[in-house]
Amino acid sequence: MDSEVLVVGAGLAGLSAAFALARQGVAVRLVAKVDHTTSNSYLAQGGVAAAYGRFDHPRLHAEDTMRVGRELSYRPVVEMVTAEGPALLQSLLPHRLFAVDEAGNPHLDREAGHSHPRIWHAPDGFTGRALTQWLWEAVTREPLVTVERGRVLQLLVNQGQVVGAWVMTPQGIFPRRAAHTVLATGGMAGLWPFTSNPETTAGDGLWLAFEAGAVLTDLEFIQFHPTVLAWKGRRPAQLLTEALRGFGAQLVDDQGRRILADHPEQELAPRDEVARAVGQRDAVFLSLRHLDPEAVRHHFSALAATLRAMGLDLARDLLPVRPGAHFTMGGVLTDEQGRTSLPGLWAVGEVAATGLHGANRLASNSLLEGLVFGRRSAEAIARAPRSATPPAPLGPAPDPSRWEVPPELSGWLDRALSVFRDPEVMDACSRWLAGSEEKVAGQLARLVLEAAQARRESRGAHFRADAPRPSERYRGHFLHQRERGLWFVPHPEPYASWIPRLHQLALGWS
Repeated sequence: MDSEVLVVGAGLAGLSAAFALARQGVAVRLVAKVDHTTSNSYLAQGGVAAAYGRFDHPRLHAEDTMRVGRELSYRPVVEMVTAEGPALLQSLLPHRLFAVDEAGNPHLDREAGHSHPRIWHAPDGFTGRALTQWLWEAVTREPLVTVERGRVLQLLVNQGQVVGAWVMTPQGIFPRRAAHTVLATGGMAGLWPFTSNPETTAGDGLWLAFEAGAVLTDLEFIQFHPTVLAWKGRRPAQLLTEALRGFGAQLVDDQGRRILADHPEQELAPRDEVARAVGQRDAVFLSLRHLDPEAVRHHFSALAATLRAMGLDLARDLLPVRPGAHFTMGGVLTDEQGRTSLPGLWAVGEVAATGLHGANRLASNSLLEGLVFGRRSAEAIARAPRSATPPAPLGPAPDPSRWEVPPELSGWLDRALSVFRDPEVMDACSRWLAGSEEKVAGQLARLVLEAAQARRESRGAHFRADAPRPSERYRGHFLHQRERGLWFVPHPEPYASWIPRLHQLALGWS
C-alpha cells in the first residue's frame, strides 16, 4: 500500500479527517485537485452552528434542523451532530478562531431557520477561511501526512472493495493504493452558471463513487443561496452571508418595500422560501442602510473590505442579489461514521449524504457536519481491521478528457434545474443530455435530472411548477446505483436499515 488512507479533497472535512487520522498514528496521503483556499469551506462566510449558553440546547438545534429539512432529515444523525457540536467547538476556542466577548464566551449570531443565536463566527466574519487555514497548517505539520496536488480520475476497485485511486498529477497519471479511501471532494454547484462555488466544485466525488458502484441519494436537492451578489459576471459570485440578515439586513424591491414583511420569520425564513421569494422578482436588493454603519463595517470587516474593492459600500449601498447555486444536499449515501455502501470507501462533507440536511440545509450546519464527520470517520477507520484483499490488477490509465465539462451544460442546468423547475424544460434538457453523456459532467447531470423528474412534488430546495406542494407519496429518497438504476424508498429507510444491511454483508467490514 502507498498509504493506509487516501483522503481526496482539502476542504474542512478532508483536512479534519487527515488531521485526526495522523494524530492516531495512521499514514495519510491527502490529494487535492486545487489549493485549499479554493475549497467551498475556505470560501464559507457565516459560521458554524452549535447550541451554547443558558437559553439554547442541542435538542432545539436538532428541532430546527428537522423542521428546515422538510421531513427528510434523519433524526438519529441530526441529534448526534447537534449534540457533538458544542464540545467540539469549545475545544477550538483556545486557538482564537472565533469572536468572543470579554469573558471569553463565543459571540453568537443568528441565521435563517434558527430559533436562537448559535452561529459561532470568526472575528472578521470569514469563518470558513479561519477554520480551513488553521487545519491546513496543522495537517501540513504532521509527518504522517503526505500532501499531493492532483486530480482523482477513477477509483481502484478489486472484488467489490475500493483499494485506492488513479491520480493525475503534474508529473503524470499514477495509481495510489490505500486500505481506505475518503472522498471529501465537495458538491457539484460549480456546474451552474451563477454560483457561489468555484468551477472546480464539479461533482468529482459523486461520479467517482457512482462509477465504482456506491449508492447516491437525494441528488435533486440543490440549495440556492438567496443572497448572492448579482454583479458584473463575477465567478464565483460573491456570497452575501446569511449572517447579514441575522444582523438585521432587509430584502427590498426596487421601490424599497420589504419582500418578506408578511412572512412570520421575515428575512430569517428558511433558505428555500427566501430563495423562491427572491427568484420570482426581477430586482431584489439587500439593504443595511437602516443600521449603524460603523457597527456593520466592524462586524463584517472582511466582507466590507471585499465589497469596497468592488466599489460597493456594505453599509450604505443597495446590494443587488439573486439566488445562486450553493450547496449539494444529496450525495454518496453514508452511515454515521461516513462509511459508504462500498467496503474501503468513505465520504465526508458536502459529497456525502449523511441524513443531516434532508431536502433543505439549515444555515451553518455544513461546516459543523464537516468537522464532526471528518473526526468520526477517522476514528472509525483507525479502529477498522486492515483488509487482506490483494491490490487491484491495473488496466490502462483512465482518459482525463472525459472530465471536461461541455460548454453548453451550465446553461441547461440553469434553465432546467434552478430554483423553479418546469417539466417541459426538464424534458428538453434530458433530450440534450442524451447526446453529451460521454463526459462525466453530462452523466452526473443526467442523474440529477432523473431524480428531479421522478419527484413529482415540491419539497425543500426542489420546487416544481406543476406540483407546487409536498406529497406524502414522495416523503422518501430517490437512490442511484450503477447496477440498479434509479429507485425510491420511503423515509428513513436508506439510513435506518439499508446501509447497515450492506455493511453486514460486505467483505471484511467491521
